[in-house]
Amino acid sequence: MHASVTTSSGKLRGRSDAGIQLFAGIPFARPPLGALRWRAPEPVEPWADERDASEFGASAPQLPLAGGMGDLIGIPSQTRSEDCLTLNVWTPEADGARRPVMVWIHGGGNTVGSGTQPRIDGQHLARHGDVVVVTLNYRLGSLGFLHSPELGASGNEGLLDQLAALRWVRREIANFGGDPGNVTVFGQSAGGFDIAQLMGLPAAAGAFDKAVPMSGSLTPQVPADRAAATAARFAERFGGFDALRSAPADELIAFQQEITSGGTGPRARFGPVLDGAVIQRDAAVGVASGAHTRGMPLMIGYTRDEFALFTVSNEALAGLDDDGLLRMVRGLRGDRARATIDGYREARTARGESSEPLAIWNALMTDQMFRIPAIRTAELHSAHTPQTFMYVFDHASPALEGRLGSCHSLDIPFIWGTYGADNMRGFCGSGATVEALSSVMMDLYVAFARNGDPATDALPDWPRYDTARRATMHLGEKCHVEDAPCEPERAIWDELAS
Repeated sequence: MHASVTTSSGKLRGRSDAGIQLFAGIPFARPPLGALRWRAPEPVEPWADERDASEFGASAPQLPLAGGMGDLIGIPSQTRSEDCLTLNVWTPEADGARRPVMVWIHGGGNTVGSGTQPRIDGQHLARHGDVVVVTLNYRLGSLGFLHSPELGASGNEGLLDQLAALRWVRREIANFGGDPGNVTVFGQSAGGFDIAQLMGLPAAAGAFDKAVPMSGSLTPQVPADRAAATAARFAERFGGFDALRSAPADELIAFQQEITSGGTGPRARFGPVLDGAVIQRDAAVGVASGAHTRGMPLMIGYTRDEFALFTVSNEALAGLDDDGLLRMVRGLRGDRARATIDGYREARTARGESSEPLAIWNALMTDQMFRIPAIRTAELHSAHTPQTFMYVFDHASPALEGRLGSCHSLDIPFIWGTYGADNMRGFCGSGATVEALSSVMMDLYVAFARNGDPATDALPDWPRYDTARRATMHLGEKCHVEDAPCEPERAIWDELAS
């Protein structure tokens, strides 16, 4: 069944199924091809005839995750093209109802992923909460985050793509039954890290009204000199900067994989760049000042066992002993390594948790990459905006004999109601507990999008986050609030920062 809507660029013909209308593959910027490769996104060119919007657009060029991990967590291989700057809208009806709008920024380390993965299906959330849901694609890896003054590339083109999509939502979403004055941006992992950058970015002021960074928050940008050195390696490989705009995208992505794996030379990293133009300061400064986000409700959190996803299949870590753990932690903490390990072991033993070397390594890396940055973000934001809420997702995956625990990205299918998809059941589990948790998760996300507070009838009272109490909602089989969870470990990081 067809559905139609008119935007400022032209008419769209989508499809309707089970009471939800989908408009897919909508261009929000010109295709970044040829001379537009490594340029900031440009406005889309209008079309005269009704445009087919019944099928998703291509994802950004990328390599599939190795070892079957992509299929396990729901990031499968998809059609890929540089012509990827499209978004998708799910709505109960393209009418004048002015529903809350939820815009998803996908994760994947800014190198993989898309807004159209099977685990990201907006129909369930739109139907469950009577909201308008938007997902989007943005340029990834070396095509989205290559800093090169020689090419006129800031290194933040992928971030600017996200901003262009958010500006599109402000302009157009009323045509789809959404409220352009009530836009919540939510995203996981790299999507969460990018949201934190947008929160501190002057160019993004006024682009959204509420924010939910999941398993991703404040992190250092790539320094301009390091990013420029990476671009120089591309120029050397492909015959100069002038040759890069005509180099095949798959060859660029293959070289990107080579230099991010550490196989040749320094290990490269792709993500927001402190280029001095688009990004002029550490995002923490902007978040702390509240210059663009004062009064903006924030819900932020992490999964209990984030880092287990990255170690569970690493055979080199299977027999990790105390000596090996000490060597690894020394690489992070230097002469404070022994004290750090001892502190973690003591705290975990006191709570009845495993103090084996791999368990400590996973906990330490979960904290370094996800939990402590989330806490720091909440601390800075709550200093000027009381509507700040913290959570930890602690449902455990049954996959791989339970060794994943509540790992990175496990919360995603619960929010989207896709836990029952063929490729998600093994990851999420099944049964009444899983169904109930997904319903709770969808309810609280919709409540937050609607009014800036995640409180629902199914949850206990959820206090706002502050540094005195550090109230944190556990989201799992039994939802409950805990004040200052894992406080001894947090204190260790405070000491390390001093």
